[in-house]
Amino acid sequence: MSILRFGFAVLLLLCLTLSSSFGQDKDKDKKADDKNAKADPKEKWIPAGQVVAVLKEVRESDKSVVLSIQTQNSYYSPQAKRMVPAKMEDIELLLKDDVKIRQFNPPEAFDDKGRPKKYSNKELKELKGDDLKTPGYPADFSDLINQSIVNVTLMQKPQKPVRSGNSGMVGVAGKKEDPELAREMRPKIASIVIMGRMPDYNKR
Repeated sequence: MSILRFGFAVLLLLCLTLSSSFGQDKDKDKKADDKNAKADPKEKWIPAGQVVAVLKEVRESDKSVVLSIQTQNSYYSPQAKRMVPAKMEDIELLLKDDVKIRQFNPPEAFDDKGRPKKYSNKELKELKGDDLKTPGYPADFSDLINQSIVNVTLMQKPQKPVRSGNSGMVGVAGKKEDPELAREMRPKIASIVIMGRMPDYNKR
C-alpha cells in the first residue's frame, strides 16, 4: 500500500512538473509571437535608379508597363556618312502597390471663352495636394497613355546572393528556374512622372 502511495505521489509530482514546463513554453511562444508581431516592419526596398523612357504599353490587369529605354546614343558614322539613330530597348516592369503617379504639368483647364486657363500660385499649390515634395501634380493609372514620355524611379527588394554547388558561381536563388519569380525580383516602379507626349511626325 505504501508503495502505491509513493508511486502515486511521484506520478502527481511528474504531472505538475510537466504542466509547469508546458505553461512556461506556451508563455515563451506567446511572447515570441507578440514580439514578432510588434517587430513586423514595412517591406524593405532600396533605390534602383531613375530613367527617362517612352511608355509603349500599359497593362492594367497586372499593373505593369512596357517602357522603351534608350541604351545607346545616336552618333555620326564616318564610314556610312550619316547619323546612326539611337538604340532603344523595350522592357517590362511592374508597378509597386503604393506607386506614385504624377504629371509634370498641371491639368488643362479652360475659361468660359474656351481659352487655356492660367493658374495662380495659390491654385497651383492646391493642385499639388498634400505631397509637396514629389514633383508634379497628382495623376492616376488612367493618365498613363502610350507614347508618353515618363520619368521613372525604380526600387527593388534586397536580394541575397547564393553560390551554386559545384561551379561556385554567385547568383540569386530561383531566378533562372522560375520566370515568374525572376519577373517579381526585377526592380519595380515606385514613382512615375508623366513629362509629356512624343511628337507625332505623321501629322503635318
